[in-house]
Amino acid sequence: MASVTLPVTGEGNVRTGTFTFRMQAAGVLRHVLGDRAEYAGLYGDLQGNGLPPQTQVMPAGQTPGVLQTLFDSEGPVWLREMTVSSVSGLSRFSDAALRQVDGVYGAQTVADSGELRFKGAVPSRWHTSLAVSIEYR
Repeated sequence: MASVTLPVTGEGNVRTGTFTFRMQAAGVLRHVLGDRAEYAGLYGDLQGNGLPPQTQVMPAGQTPGVLQTLFDSEGPVWLREMTVSSVSGLSRFSDAALRQVDGVYGAQTVADSGELRFKGAVPSRWHTSLAVSIEYR
């Protein structure tokens, strides 16, 4: 679980407060070994990917339930049938020894975790934004 704090700006782009909320992110790596699929929960060992570090990754056994809830009936068929028994760094996707590699990533805000705080009076107009960076290699 991560805590995210974003600056809130008012008129003239002046910082007037903060918006804080919690979010949960999870990912799974799927690859085929021999004749069966193997699944590993993912932690962030690469810069800026939104996954928690290894010390804060959710237990492998919780990963299927979290991702199945996030994706509901969408996503690949294997998502509904997988059993995750280990965790691995996101960098494992570049392991040339893996075959038939696939993966799923999901993130969600935690309900009722948001808190909006203003310094002084509440401005008539305000905004905040969450920057997202996606890199293709």
